[in-house]
Amino acid sequence: MPNAYTRLVVPETPSSPLTKSSYLRLGSYSDEEETLVTGLTTTIGESPAAISKHESDNAGLLAFTNKDFQANIEGAALLKIGRGQTTEVTNGNSQHQVSKGTYEISAENGVSISAGANGTPADIILTASNRVKLINNGHKLETTVGNSEKQTMGDTKEFFQGTKFTCMRGAATTLAMANNVCMFFGEAFTFKISRECSFNLSDMNSITIGNKLDIVQGNDVKQVIGNSAKCVFGPDFKSADSDTKILRTSNFKLAPVDDLKVVGRDGKVCKMSVSVTEEELSQGKSSTEQYELVTRAAQIMSSTGNEEVIQKKSINFM
Repeated sequence: MPNAYTRLVVPETPSSPLTKSSYLRLGSYSDEEETLVTGLTTTIGESPAAISKHESDNAGLLAFTNKDFQANIEGAALLKIGRGQTTEVTNGNSQHQVSKGTYEISAENGVSISAGANGTPADIILTASNRVKLINNGHKLETTVGNSEKQTMGDTKEFFQGTKFTCMRGAATTLAMANNVCMFFGEAFTFKISRECSFNLSDMNSITIGNKLDIVQGNDVKQVIGNSAKCVFGPDFKSADSDTKILRTSNFKLAPVDDLKVVGRDGKVCKMSVSVTEEELSQGKSSTEQYELVTRAAQIMSSTGNEEVIQKKSINFM
């Protein structure tokens, strides 16, 4: 009996239409139920490649009411759907609450969650009282069209195994009010086509164990307001087209072994030229100018930390 059916109708009034009643039908569809069926479609398919839209012929079980629909089940509720499911809430919210237990969603071909219809702004809020755990066994694509804000009240650990590419267009500001430790086990390459400015209002230490090469194409200006010291344990080589040095006070040079200079023309302009040898000091044949020269040399060497210099020079004069 393909057209057999059983109907149960409870109208609000004896003359009320079906849309103003509670209606239950088992069996075939009738044309007079056109205003009661949902008209929704769903997707069905035996495999992901064979998924298609499905429009119901409205036969089977039809339940309609213009009032509320309630089902109170004290035991377990089991629902098995063979060919797709579509649920639509036309006006109102949809809530699913599990008072005691776990809410699980499992889909073989994927899970899609979207908020906002036809471009209407809408939010997606995920709240966990303990932790959020995300495991991705494939590729991950994340796109944010707007502002992004992240706050972490605790420790953060990140581990990358592979290649990382970061492109920044705009301005980047980093404020660190703590210790910052960076370790590179490999090669680090930085290429900048821009102007760089750095301000350090505290101590700065740099240790390089290996070779260091600096290439500057342009001007290299260094200004030190204070003391500057350089110590080289090995040969120190310097090559320049020209060298100009301007000192406000004194220039002291100490070469315990040899001082060799090969020049084309050696010119010097000075108000007074004074030189002294250790033999003249040991014999006590120094002049007043030579005595002042040795005393000044002793003062400079003493300021560098050699406390025996002044005593040694005083013995020579005595």
